[in-house]
Amino acid sequence: MISAAIHKEARRLVALSLEAGAVSPERVHAVLVALEKTRKPAKLRPLLRAYYTALRREIARSQARIEHAGNLPAETIAQITAHFTQRYGRSLTSLPQENPALLLGVRVRVGDDVYDASAKGSLDRLAASLT
Repeated sequence: MISAAIHKEARRLVALSLEAGAVSPERVHAVLVALEKTRKPAKLRPLLRAYYTALRREIARSQARIEHAGNLPAETIAQITAHFTQRYGRSLTSLPQENPALLLGVRVRVGDDVYDASAKGSLDRLAASLT
């Protein structure tokens, strides 16, 4: 189990890894080099694990993962991205991915938030309400 102090330190390291509100590969590299020089290997592993998890969350917060069934025009992807950029008040990049299991519509994930406007999602919600 990772302590609260390690989680706090990992969040501080993520803050140092940001440039203009986005994770910067150069800054992440600099953080890792500094950690390697200043920390003992035995103490480093839990901190690196917490840092990795916090970085993944931060990256996911800056991405709009757009799952769609069938062909989705680039203009529609841009409109979805613009909508969620405005909604969250931060710049998002779009990651479109085809998912035939959705049947129709789209599912958008930004960080931990999921917006489901697919036929599969509607059918799943209907089935859950009937049981």
